[in-house]
Amino acid sequence: MAPLDQLLGESASIAGVREQVARLLRSAAGPARRLPPVLILGETGTGKGLLAGAIHRGGARAGGPFVDVNCAAIPETLLEAELFGFERGAFTDARQAKPGLFQAAHGGTIFLDEVGLLPLPLQSKLLKVLEERSVRRLGSTRSEPLDVCVIAATSEDLAGGVQQGRFRSDLYHRLAVVTMALPPLRARGRDVLLLARHVLARICHDYGLPPKGLARDAEAALLAYPWPGNVRELGNVLERAALLTDERVLAPAHLGLPAAPRRAAPAPEAAEADETERRRLQDVLQATGWNYSRAAVQLGVPRNTLRYRAERLGLVPEAPPERRRGGRPRATAGPERGAAAPPAAADERRRVTLLEARLMSTGAEAPPWEGKRTLDELA
Repeated sequence: MAPLDQLLGESASIAGVREQVARLLRSAAGPARRLPPVLILGETGTGKGLLAGAIHRGGARAGGPFVDVNCAAIPETLLEAELFGFERGAFTDARQAKPGLFQAAHGGTIFLDEVGLLPLPLQSKLLKVLEERSVRRLGSTRSEPLDVCVIAATSEDLAGGVQQGRFRSDLYHRLAVVTMALPPLRARGRDVLLLARHVLARICHDYGLPPKGLARDAEAALLAYPWPGNVRELGNVLERAALLTDERVLAPAHLGLPAAPRRAAPAPEAAEADETERRRLQDVLQATGWNYSRAAVQLGVPRNTLRYRAERLGLVPEAPPERRRGGRPRATAGPERGAAAPPAAADERRRVTLLEARLMSTGAEAPPWEGKRTLDELA
C-alpha cells in the first residue's frame, strides 16, 4: 500500500489532507531537498502518528530512520537526556556517553508526539536545535551538526498555550511552518464504515479468525456513535467484538457501544431564578463598568461571591478590563513628551484559602436547586 493510501477516507476533510501531503512531498522531491517542519493537529486517536509515518515514507528520506518520540511518556527528569543525549559523567550513573534521539534520527525523521506537553526549559533547547541544526549533548561543550526532518503533533491548543505562557511563541512559529489538521472521526461521515470494514478485516487476519462483517443495524450504530476516542476507539471496539463472539456478522449487541448520556433538564423554578439573577448581575456590572468591587457594594455581597456567581452564570465583559493597582481611574491623556513612563507594578502576593463543604442530607426531600444556592452562599 502506498504511504498516502493508508489515509483511508472519502470525506472532503481527509481528501484535503491527502492533497496537502501530496503537494508537500512534490515540493521536496529532490534528494538534496528537505521537508520544512510540519505540525499535525488533531484530537487523541485521529491518526497523527499514521500521518507522520506516511509523510516520512513518501518523502526522499524514506530510507533513513523514523524515530517516534512520545513527549508525554518520558519522565520530565529524563526527557532532556533522552532527546539530546549526554556525555560520560554528566550526571550520576552516566558511566558512558550516549547519543540522544535527535542524533538517532540523523538523515531521517523525528516525530515529536504531544509536543505541547514539553516543559518550557526544554522548549528553549528544542528551538535552538531547530534554528542551528545542531545538538549539544548534556554535559558537552561542543555542538554536533544534525540533519533531521522534524514532524511534531499535538492534541493541545498550542495557540491558546502561547497566549497563556505555557508554550513559546517562537517555537510554535518554528514548528508550524506547515500545519495539517486531522478531523475527528465524528466529522468524517460515512468514513466510519470504510474504516470499520478495513480495521475488521485486518483484525481477523492478525488473529487468524474467519472473515467477519457488520450487520446493517451495527453500521447504523457506528454512524450514530460520537467516537470521543476517534479511530483508536473504533479499533478497540471492533477488536473486542471480533474476539469475543463466534458470529460471522457482528450485531449492535456485539459492539457494546455505550448509550449517549442524557442531560437532565433543569427544574423550571431553578432555571427561572438563575435567569433573573443573571439579568440583575449583568445590569449592575455594566452600570459599574465591570468593576467587581463597586458592583459588590451595590449588591451587598462580598466581591469574591459576586465574581463566583458571575462566572457560574457565564457573565463576561465584551472586552476584558485592564488590571490596575489600587482601582485608580486610568488617565485619559497620554504622558507629556519627555515624561518618564510610570513604573511597572510589582507582582502581588495574595493569600489563598481553600474551603471544603459537605452538604449532609436531613432525610427530607429537598429541591435540586437548594443545594446549589447553599453552595453559592458558602462561597
